[in-house]
Amino acid sequence: MANFDAKQVTPIEWAGIGAGALAFLVSFFPWYSFSWDGAGLGIGGTSGSASAWTIGIGGWGAVLLLVAAAVIILLPHLGTAVPNKASLWLGFAAGATVIILIRWLTLPDDGGLGELGGLAGGGFSSGAGFGLIIGLIAAIVSGVAAFLTFQGAKKATA
Repeated sequence: MANFDAKQVTPIEWAGIGAGALAFLVSFFPWYSFSWDGAGLGIGGTSGSASAWTIGIGGWGAVLLLVAAAVIILLPHLGTAVPNKASLWLGFAAGATVIILIRWLTLPDDGGLGELGGLAGGGFSSGAGFGLIIGLIAAIVSGVAAFLTFQGAKKATA
């Protein structure tokens, strides 16, 4: 096994590694949040949230893809050859981005009725949480870095 030399990792590769690490970190933050004040019914309200690990494959699947991309980036620096590294990285990052966007679009909400259509007495809100937004940004950063690496690898072989 080769010794790891951080100086050999390019800034673009650091972006991909950092995106994977950031995605893993924010996977424990709220990806979906909701609250209801219950004022219209004269009762106490409630609120809650769900992390990437509890909102389904649209959360944890994307996180695992970004972590896998970070591992693929690191492997050559640890002495393990990775054929088609740029293509794999680009595919994982693009997949993660699409999965997060689909998850965001399919999150439960009040369907645009506002205040649950007046049925619950008002005060209901829900939507994407901090973790989902940062996770999407991490996926996009990884995707852009992967694309730049892919373009560079394509030019080097041409």
